[in-house]
Amino acid sequence: MDIGKLLNMVRSIPKDKLKTDAGLKEVIRDLGKKVGKNFTDKELNGYVEKFRHMSRTENVGSLLNKLSKKGVSAKDIDSLKKRFK
Repeated sequence: MDIGKLLNMVRSIPKDKLKTDAGLKEVIRDLGKKVGKNFTDKELNGYVEKFRHMSRTENVGSLLNKLSKKGVSAKDIDSLKKRFK
């Protein structure tokens, strides 16, 4: 998926939905539908738990590092860095 398209999807998420588990589930469910996936309640709960954990423990630098380890190209990571500045 194009990084720009992904960032636009993320920007379109209302911040108030990220404050509650129900809002997070709705956001994850909607994003899944956009890419052709349907999640079970168990999967949604797992993703919400991961999001909560990451929001407490991660920062932009550590997330970019993880993306590079997952195979995101250096060009895409440089593009992300510029957008976060």
